[in-house]
Amino acid sequence: MNKNFKKITYFFHFLYEKITTSIAFYPTMIAIFFIGLTGLILHLEGQGLTAWVSEKMPFFLIIKSWEVAQSVLTTLVGALISLMVFSFSMVMVLLNNAASNYSPRILPSLIANKFHQFVLGIYLGTITYCLLLAINLTPTLSDATVPSISILLGIFFGLSCLMVFVFFIHSISESVQVGKILESLANTTKHNLDHGIMRKLVDQPVPDTLSWIKYKSDRSGYIKSIDCESIDRLCQEHLLKIKVVVQKGSFVLKKTDLFLCSKELEADLLDKLLSMFVFTENEIAGNDHTIGFKQINEIALKAMSPGINDPGTALFAINHLAILFDKKMGLKDSEAFPIKNKAGDVLPSRLWLEVTSFGELLSLNLASLRAYARHDVTVMLKMLEMLKYLIVQVTEGTNYLKIIRQEIGKIKIDAEKYLTNPNDLELITAAIQKIELEIL
Repeated sequence: MNKNFKKITYFFHFLYEKITTSIAFYPTMIAIFFIGLTGLILHLEGQGLTAWVSEKMPFFLIIKSWEVAQSVLTTLVGALISLMVFSFSMVMVLLNNAASNYSPRILPSLIANKFHQFVLGIYLGTITYCLLLAINLTPTLSDATVPSISILLGIFFGLSCLMVFVFFIHSISESVQVGKILESLANTTKHNLDHGIMRKLVDQPVPDTLSWIKYKSDRSGYIKSIDCESIDRLCQEHLLKIKVVVQKGSFVLKKTDLFLCSKELEADLLDKLLSMFVFTENEIAGNDHTIGFKQINEIALKAMSPGINDPGTALFAINHLAILFDKKMGLKDSEAFPIKNKAGDVLPSRLWLEVTSFGELLSLNLASLRAYARHDVTVMLKMLEMLKYLIVQVTEGTNYLKIIRQEIGKIKIDAEKYLTNPNDLELITAAIQKIELEIL
């Protein structure tokens, strides 16, 4: 992303992205909360909190010695620092394992795991609480009351950290499993397909854009989001029509075509439109459904590499892809963003997006899979099984059947060329013939 921030909005987008995707975001927020809690507790202690509560609490819970209180707090601080370092080391091992065995592109999604950040935040907050409490434990008078309630809260937070650590170990042991990573990516992609912008688009043809004016991007990066509602309002206000020529989630280089407009734009209006394209430095599955397909596919490719040689993971990934492609088929390859009046009626669109069609997505995913797995008959059969499943889901009035048959033909060509064992080739041929009989 361009670091020379030409506009203040770009700087805020960049800053927001850096802060919210950082592994330190939630720990910092939780630590700040604990600092405020410590100030409140110390204020209440000054108002006689311990003396008031001690009348209603069992005597064995009340700490009466300043030395014992100081010892408890320092022990908690030392133990929790060791626990926090160990937990952070486990997170780093998880990230390193995921990058080396699966795909480096999934790291931003793993770093954004809220539970792991919450655990580190609880550790940091409890350490902060105990340290600030220990600093304020020096009695000013010989008969000063020991702030027992504050110490008990510190002990409670310390025990809570131990319980959270147990859940953390369980979460880490699951997070390192490729099945959980694939499931998480698949769920995120399903959510994008069910609730993303693709659900809003309508089927209105794009006007003739030959005479439209091209406008270029003023920065580089992945398109995280497009503020379609705001662009629509500007189009209605200034009687514009816009066709975005890059896909959401794709990487855009500076000074390359970004969108076409039916009219020439003034500098101020162009700046407003450009600021409605939010860029990011990383590919995150939550940004667009095509990224989820890509990352699941990359895990399958990594599994089929000679260094990993794990066809079972590739088969598991293809199962998820089959479900996702089924959902993709349920969405029309529409590009027009709808405009509605106050009565809820859809008006002629003024904004069209660039959408990855089902055929393009299927072809891109299977092309790389065939390149890596064309020597493995089990993976080839699994791809045919996926295509057979998709054929059953095809609805009338679409060209999906033709697209799927083309992919089956490509698999057949690769099998005939690269499967040297005639028995393996016979299995592929038989599977293809069975699919063709079902189509007829």
